[in-house]
Amino acid sequence: MLKKLLIACVVFCTGVAETRAQAKDYRIHGEIHTVMNTTVSGYIYWGRNLYWTDIFSASKPENPYTHYVNEVVPVAHQFACRFGNIKRIRVIGDNRIELEIRDGHIIELEDWLPSGNRGSLRIEADKETAIAWDLISEIVFSAAPDTAREPADTPITGTVETPHGRYTGIVQWDRDENSLSHVVDGRSGTSGITIAFKNIRSIASSGNSCQVVLNSGREFVLWGENDVDERNRGIVVNMPSVGQVVVGWADFKTFKSIPLNQVNLLKYSDFMSPRRIRGTVELKRGEVLEGVLAYDLDEAMDFELLDGRNGNVAYRIPFRNIRVIEPKNHKYTWLQLGNGGELVLGEERDVTFDNDGILVFDAKGAARYVRWRDVKRVSLPAKEEGNE
Repeated sequence: MLKKLLIACVVFCTGVAETRAQAKDYRIHGEIHTVMNTTVSGYIYWGRNLYWTDIFSASKPENPYTHYVNEVVPVAHQFACRFGNIKRIRVIGDNRIELEIRDGHIIELEDWLPSGNRGSLRIEADKETAIAWDLISEIVFSAAPDTAREPADTPITGTVETPHGRYTGIVQWDRDENSLSHVVDGRSGTSGITIAFKNIRSIASSGNSCQVVLNSGREFVLWGENDVDERNRGIVVNMPSVGQVVVGWADFKTFKSIPLNQVNLLKYSDFMSPRRIRGTVELKRGEVLEGVLAYDLDEAMDFELLDGRNGNVAYRIPFRNIRVIEPKNHKYTWLQLGNGGELVLGEERDVTFDNDGILVFDAKGAARYVRWRDVKRVSLPAKEEGNE
């Protein structure tokens, strides 16, 4: 039988204590109101989602835009946004909710239950409590008050390097581990080894193994577990001014840890009031349309996400972080981001000829439909307020 070793590093303990003082600012927090007229306040565990920049997903039962276009066969669309964009969630059916965004606008959704929490929702108050979904009437999100104690979980923050670039933000390893107390599992020699992320300085991939360097300088080559080989399900990075990327193992090169207080992350108060997507659509034949947009006959708010892939890296980008969208052919689209970055994305319907097209509503509310194949360029203006 293999021995199991737990690697501990006393040297880093002081650093963790210093960064934990800020951890509650980035943690999903709120009140759960129950059918028994009780209220529980604390840090919310939404499946594997713990932080305001994590992504909430659900299905849209209806599409209000398809009736404008006879030639398009309606398809089911997904709703996705960061948790920091949500004000409250009201349960109105076995599989249906009303989601209220920060400006009071309400969206009806279904298929919303988080994986891993299908039966109940966990909340960390004085102690961790699980509340059955059937007993929940409403969830109200809010920043943790100054008097709140620090959460049990502190985010893993660092930089992930790939052949396509470097991504810095909150990291979720193997789509699972997302707290400094969580561990990387692997084998070294004849021993099984478990190393907490709070003790890790860097991780470098060698394909079927990883070199793990601790804060103490000690090094291990780990293999034999999905945390450290090609069975890894992907490394998620939530970046404040860009969005979310999921790096597939084939493109992962290195992870380097960065202290929490050295990464510019988003608090609940940093999320701007939502706005309709406004911009100009330039057609290939030269005509330019301006107004409120319904992109892919679906996304209409600037906090909603554009999906696309570049190789083994998947992107989910809020429209408010995008400045220009240019379809290049039936498979790929070029994007310019608000931070000056450029991307070429494909594979998902938002950026290929599977796109259902764009509705442009003029100042009088009249709608004009533009097929995706006729779009030359979509330009979106910058928003001035907030840090998101």
